Amino acid sequence: MRWLEKLMSPHEVRTDSGPSITDPTPQTIPPTSAANKHVCEYLSYYLDLAHAPRFAVLLSGPWGVGKTHLLKAFLKSRFGDEANAYVYVSLYGLSNLNEIDDALFQAVYPMLTGMPAKIAGRVGTAALKWAKFDADQFSLKDFASRFKAKLYVFDDLERCDAKPDKVLGYINQFVEHGDAKVIVLANEKEISDRENYDRRREKLIGKTLEVRSEFEAAFGHFAENIDHPDTRSFIQASAADIAKIYDLSELNNLRILQQTLWDFERFHASLLPEYKANNDAILTLMRLIFVLSFEFKAGRIAEADIRSGRGMHAMVLARLNKEEQKSAIEVVADRYPIVDVNDNILSNELLVDFLVRGTVDANAINAEIKASSFFITVADEPSWRTVWHWLERSDAEFENALAKMEQQFAERAFVGEGELLHVLGLRLFLSDRGILPVSRPEIVEQGKIYIDDLYETKKLLIRRFDDITEIRFSGWDGLGIHENEAPDFKELFSYLTLALKRTAEDNFAIQANIVLSEMKKDAQKFLRRLCWTSDGSEQQIREPVLAKLDVAEFVEAMVGLHPQEQRIAMMALKGRYEGAVLDRELADEKLWIIDVRDALLARSETLKPIAKYRIQKLVEWNLKAAEAAVEKAKPLSSTDVSEPEGA
Repeated sequence: MRWLEKLMSPHEVRTDSGPSITDPTPQTIPPTSAANKHVCEYLSYYLDLAHAPRFAVLLSGPWGVGKTHLLKAFLKSRFGDEANAYVYVSLYGLSNLNEIDDALFQAVYPMLTGMPAKIAGRVGTAALKWAKFDADQFSLKDFASRFKAKLYVFDDLERCDAKPDKVLGYINQFVEHGDAKVIVLANEKEISDRENYDRRREKLIGKTLEVRSEFEAAFGHFAENIDHPDTRSFIQASAADIAKIYDLSELNNLRILQQTLWDFERFHASLLPEYKANNDAILTLMRLIFVLSFEFKAGRIAEADIRSGRGMHAMVLARLNKEEQKSAIEVVADRYPIVDVNDNILSNELLVDFLVRGTVDANAINAEIKASSFFITVADEPSWRTVWHWLERSDAEFENALAKMEQQFAERAFVGEGELLHVLGLRLFLSDRGILPVSRPEIVEQGKIYIDDLYETKKLLIRRFDDITEIRFSGWDGLGIHENEAPDFKELFSYLTLALKRTAEDNFAIQANIVLSEMKKDAQKFLRRLCWTSDGSEQQIREPVLAKLDVAEFVEAMVGLHPQEQRIAMMALKGRYEGAVLDRELADEKLWIIDVRDALLARSETLKPIAKYRIQKLVEWNLKAAEAAVEKAKPLSSTDVSEPEGA
């Protein structure tokens, strides 16, 4: 039976469960580079031994250094397609010795993988019978003596959930009783319970080989396999820069290198051609992204460090505040002296989105690069931005920009909340340094007068309520706002947001009349504008604007609609008030809608019988949510009638 003979043949099989387990670095990295020549030479010597060595070889190295793929490449060059030569088992995620039994057996007999039947947690009964083992007497000694594989490989020791000393004891049976040659792969720095592990290790491991990073071979392969042609060319041309950054990182982690290359490919592909053409700008971007990516992926910096600790502004403030301990970003800056980790070509917010969340927003990326010093001159730069960049501008440029900013402040030229918050923060910052001869309390008072003037002259931009709550006080337009954590700045921020809310509220009456006009002309559009479940074809009115409508006027408009339009308009009110919104964002409409309900019922009494009945039922079916939200809601006076199907 050929199928059974095939079944009985040992095979090399990965026993991991998916891509999160396997090393993502390609398996074609040659093992002949100088970095790991010692590993390949010793393994060749070990496998050539004519007698049983009675010890195992340990390949050690940090996560991502390329242990697995170095060994895979070596075995490929050593054995070629001789599948019977060795058995390869990953210990990743295995929780006990019984599971290792199963993994080992399935590695030798891949066609039996997945058999569910177990004997006391051991290998499946059917599998043992097929392999002609006695299920009650199955032992590793019998297993190892029957299968004369030239080598057994146990990978991912540190990622096995079973106790490492127990696993080494398990592996030792192959060495002592099976006369087998064994290679173990592990990152020993991650192994716990070192006392027991070291005692067992001393008995089993006869040689430890430290695997070193194969940067040149790995980088060449990674770069060649970048899909985007422009990015591939740039990466290959930047090999020396990337090699230096990789060396300075001291991570020796090829996985992080490849992941960073993949990330940079997405970023680089989003750039406009005119920005890619500026080699200095792209090199600056690449260096910054690679450094921060290495550090973030290695866990040496966190999101908060990128968001608030990066930038010359943060560094200067730390020194001014005489902070003794270096921040995480300052440590990074010391680690990579050839890279300016505080370069503002990209904002902290964008870097967080890209490095932490994996977001590649091409519009935002290109806008920030366009506004960087590589593509904009001081003459074209808004005055407040030049002042913000005081560390990188000449005295004359700074002084001219400050004078212009102060003139624009006096003329109330800053009307957008983002640039205004920057100006307010800068004025507080400059006051502390004596550059503006005005005290901080005076700066705050001047800021409030400025905001009042914008409100009175209706220069403040009208914002939706939900947009106002999204205004950031920490940064805008790719730059962090000075003094944003200071109490007096937060006072100004609150003052501005209140003025913006008043501006929005002042506009409610205008919006309400527009909505009423829409209801009279197109009830479907009225529904889309008011209902929280609209299809988004029109901007929804999510503020309590209806409270500004005259109740009697609204009721007359409703009564004057065609019955089909009445039904749609009333459905709009029903949809608007579902989900307890009358207790939250639409609380100001709570009394208004009850007044509308009462006025509609009163008005129905003046109508013909069928029209009266129709209005009453529409009120009953569509305003229940509004009634429930108001404790003093009056009971409906109409006769109880069940809502028809489909109403």
